[in-house]
Amino acid sequence: MTQKVQKIQTIGAQPLRRIFAVFSIALAFNTTAVAQSILKDHDTRQPLDISAERLEMQQKQGRAIFSGAVQVTQGKLLLRSDTITVFYKLDSGDTNPAISRLDAQGKFSVTSETETLTGDWGIYDVDRQLITVGGDVSFDQGGSELKGSRLEFDLVSGLAKLDGQDAGGANGRVRGSFSVPAKPDDGTDK
Repeated sequence: MTQKVQKIQTIGAQPLRRIFAVFSIALAFNTTAVAQSILKDHDTRQPLDISAERLEMQQKQGRAIFSGAVQVTQGKLLLRSDTITVFYKLDSGDTNPAISRLDAQGKFSVTSETETLTGDWGIYDVDRQLITVGGDVSFDQGGSELKGSRLEFDLVSGLAKLDGQDAGGANGRVRGSFSVPAKPDDGTDK
């Protein structure tokens, strides 16, 4: 079976809402896609496992800078970047830092079992349960792809908001390419 791919380009707030509606519909009917993001209701209070080639602690400023092929795992969420700055507070008498935000510089990706977000930089706001990706942004889910310049992904609701390309990009447009499942053969010729 061959699948057709429908290309959509849009600009402005109203058409942007339409592209998300079309994206949701395409995912609902795409047999290879998982309609629900695994990142929806992601528990941001799970432990963060961070690995990197280098760590620089700046305790007075309440930050730690990880650099060199940085990987952050939290449950089913995997973040990767060249450099990630972790902002934290260490309450008196507490031995575990309270991490509030991770800022990624360099190529950035967020991966789960159902989607991949990529861009030139990223912010994981643990307190607000929000991931923001910027630059050359791509959001892939189940064979469908959205492109733009800035994406906000709400880990509570699963809502993704995508802005169009910056100046010099595709004229401020959000672009989408959606997999459309093949129509089952019902035995009649039309």
